[in-house]
Amino acid sequence: MPVDHGAHKEPVKVNASPGNTRRSSLSVRLAMLLASLLVLSAIATAIYAASSVRATQSDNSSQSMANVHAATRSLIDQTNAGVQHYRTDTLATRESGLKEQTQILVASLDNLRAAAAQGKMTVSEAQSLGKQLILDATYGPHKSYFFAFTPDMLSIAEPNPKFVGNMIDYRDPAGKYFFHDFRDVAKGPGAGYVNYVGTRLGSSVPAAKVSYIQMYKPWQWVVGTGVYIDDINTEAEVRLEAARKSLGVSLSGVTFSSAGFVFVLDRTGKVVAAPAGHPLGQLSSTAAGRALVARAIALAPTTPGPIAHFVTDASFRNGHSEPWQFDVSIEMADHWILVSTIPTEELTRAGNLLALRQGLLELVVLMIGLVVGLLASRRIARPVEQLTRAATALEQNRFDPTMLDDAATRKDELGSLARAFRHMGSQIVERERSLREQVKRLTIGVDRDKVAQSVNEIGDDDYFRDLQERGKQLREGK
Repeated sequence: MPVDHGAHKEPVKVNASPGNTRRSSLSVRLAMLLASLLVLSAIATAIYAASSVRATQSDNSSQSMANVHAATRSLIDQTNAGVQHYRTDTLATRESGLKEQTQILVASLDNLRAAAAQGKMTVSEAQSLGKQLILDATYGPHKSYFFAFTPDMLSIAEPNPKFVGNMIDYRDPAGKYFFHDFRDVAKGPGAGYVNYVGTRLGSSVPAAKVSYIQMYKPWQWVVGTGVYIDDINTEAEVRLEAARKSLGVSLSGVTFSSAGFVFVLDRTGKVVAAPAGHPLGQLSSTAAGRALVARAIALAPTTPGPIAHFVTDASFRNGHSEPWQFDVSIEMADHWILVSTIPTEELTRAGNLLALRQGLLELVVLMIGLVVGLLASRRIARPVEQLTRAATALEQNRFDPTMLDDAATRKDELGSLARAFRHMGSQIVERERSLREQVKRLTIGVDRDKVAQSVNEIGDDDYFRDLQERGKQLREGK
C-alpha cells in the first residue's frame, strides 16, 4: 500500500499561557513588588520620623530642664539674697547704732573732762561721774548698757556683775577669749566691732552678740556697748521660711510639660520647696521614695551648672507607678538640690503619635500606590501577556496576527516588539503553509512513481510471465 509521507506529528502543547495562576502573573508580581517597596518605605519613614521626633523632644526637654534649673537657681539666689540683705542691713543698722551710742557716751565723757580742765571739778570727780554715767546709761527697747575696762581688761564700770574684775582670760560659751579681741581693738585701731556669744541678764541661754569697742585715750578707758543679734538670725529664718513658701508658689508657675514639676531638697533629703498640688510626703514615708531621694543626692553634681540625669519608677500622679525622668543639679548657697522630673511617657507621646499618624498616612499612600501600581502594571503586563499568548499560539500552529493588534499600537519598546513579532509570526505561518503545499505535491509525485515501479515488478514475476504466455496462445488459437 502506498505510504502517506505527508503525515506529520501533532505539535506539543506547552502551558505557557498567562492563565497559569493569577498569583504568578507579571502584573501581580509587579504590584506585589511595588507594595513591598511602599511598605518598607512606610516602615522606614515612620521609624525615622518617630526617632527624629523623640530625639527632638528629648533635646527640647533637656534644654527645658536646663532652663528650669537655671530659673530655679535664680529664684533661690534671689530668695537667699533677700534674706541675706535683711541680715546684713539689720546688722549694719545695729552696728551703726552701737557706734552712735558709744559716740554719745564719749561726748559726755569729754564734757566731764572739759569741766575738770576748767577747774569746775577734779579729774577724780569727773572720772567718778563718768563711771556712774556708764553704769546708769541704757538705750533701746532691750535696755542695752555700756561698760568700761582698762586696756588690760580690768573692769572699771560694768553693770553686769559677771564681768567685774580681771576678764582677760574669760571665755564665752563657745570657748572664745573675746576680751583678747577687746584689748587688741583698743590697742590697735582704737575702735571696732567684736562678735562673740553672750548671755542676757536673767537668762542662761547663750546668744550671738556684737559689741562696739572704742579707746578713750584721755583717761585710758576702753568703753563699749553691745547688742544681741540672735533675733536677727531668728527673723532671718522666719523670712527664709516665708521665702521658701513663696518659692513653692513660684515653682508652681514653672512649667515645661503637663505633668512635669520641680522640687528642692536639702542635703538631708528633706523637701525644702515644692509646687502646690504636688505633695511629696512619699519621698520620706515610703522605701521607694527614700531610695529616690538617696539616688538624687548621690548623683547631684558638686558644682552649680552641670545636670545629672536618671530614670526610675515613681507614683507622682494617681498613685500609679510609672517611669519618670529626673534631672538633678545643685544650688551652692545653701547646698540645696534642685530636682526636675517629667513622665517618660510624655517624652515619647509625641513620637508615638507622629508614628501613628505617619503610619495611617502611609497606609493611605500604600492603598493609592497599590491601585496606581496595579493599573500601571496591568498596562505594562498586558502586551507582555499578548506576546506570550501569540508565542504559544505560534508554537501550536494556531497563530493569528490580529492577536497582537492592541500591543502593536503602543509607542514604546513593547509596541515595537509586538510589531516585529507579528511580522515574524506572519512570515513563519506563510512559510509553513508554502512548505506544506510543496511537501504535498512532492508526496503525490513520489506515490505515482511507486505505483509504476510496483507494476513493473509484478510483470517481471515468472508466474505473471506464464499467464502472459498462455494468454498469447489463446489469442492465436493454439
